[in-house]
Amino acid sequence: MTTFNGAHTINQSVRSILRQSMRNFELIVVDDASSDATPALLDAINDPRLIIIRNDERLGIAAARNRGLAKCQARYIAMLDHDDLSDCRRLDLQAAYLDEHPDVVLVGTRVWELDHHKTTPEDQPAQSSPALLRLLLYLDNPLAWSSVMLRADALCSLAPPMLRPEFEPADDFDLYHRLLALGDVARLDIPLTVYHWHASNASRRVESRVLDSAAQVLAHAYAPWFGTEAGTAAALVVRHSSNRAAVTDAATMTRLREIVRRVAVGLADGRPSEQRAIAAGVRLVLWRLTRAAVRSGRISLFRPPAPVLDAAASLTIGAIRAVMRRHSA
Repeated sequence: MTTFNGAHTINQSVRSILRQSMRNFELIVVDDASSDATPALLDAINDPRLIIIRNDERLGIAAARNRGLAKCQARYIAMLDHDDLSDCRRLDLQAAYLDEHPDVVLVGTRVWELDHHKTTPEDQPAQSSPALLRLLLYLDNPLAWSSVMLRADALCSLAPPMLRPEFEPADDFDLYHRLLALGDVARLDIPLTVYHWHASNASRRVESRVLDSAAQVLAHAYAPWFGTEAGTAAALVVRHSSNRAAVTDAATMTRLREIVRRVAVGLADGRPSEQRAIAAGVRLVLWRLTRAAVRSGRISLFRPPAPVLDAAASLTIGAIRAVMRRHSA
């Protein structure tokens, strides 16, 4: 856990970990030079499992996280931001999952979003699979940092074996993509994390930087499929699929559908057992894009996309390829 001026929430967040059903862990909190009551609140918690690291000057999110990661000694590392909460079963269930699934390098959980004392489920599929999550990581970000647990040996095998500050504040999204090269990413389909959504969230304060950094991550991932157009394709996906901004013109919607289909076909090649899950993910993403356009009141701008919807509804990669060939002809 990292914190900067988290006095309003840090106590609850820390105690949500100290109350875990799993007892054998250490909680490393990196205080990134807080100037409020955070240091005093942390000092008042009497638990030998709590390890506090204080930065003399502010390092920033990624560098502070890396300082904490460097101190971790366990084989599994879980994350939690200073304003979020973990269900008391979280660590136990995630560790058990990693024990039973050696091909999985990272496992998240479903998330409840807390906004103005109202809790709602996140806008992500209720049921997941590693194949679906892989697709969504190329078209969205289905994982909350406060929900993830990863293998320390997978992290150590990366170069560099840490978060990359140059991608801050999307350093977590960059890490997920780097870990995809090492194994599967999974999610427990029960809500074990509460994400506190409020005006001072880092992601809200620097939203444009988040979008730009996430687009850089996707541009690198898209390069084999889109070449020199990878950056433009990534920026469209981040804005309209990840950030849920409504599409308001037909040309952009057509381009987004083409991008989604191309990503799906690229991921499905060489993974025959995952094709159905990937195609189902395409259906979900296309539905989200259409839903946002309808809610914006601009749906009259679009021509009926029957071929696209037919391909998505069929839930086969073959049908998606056929649509791509017809549109390319």
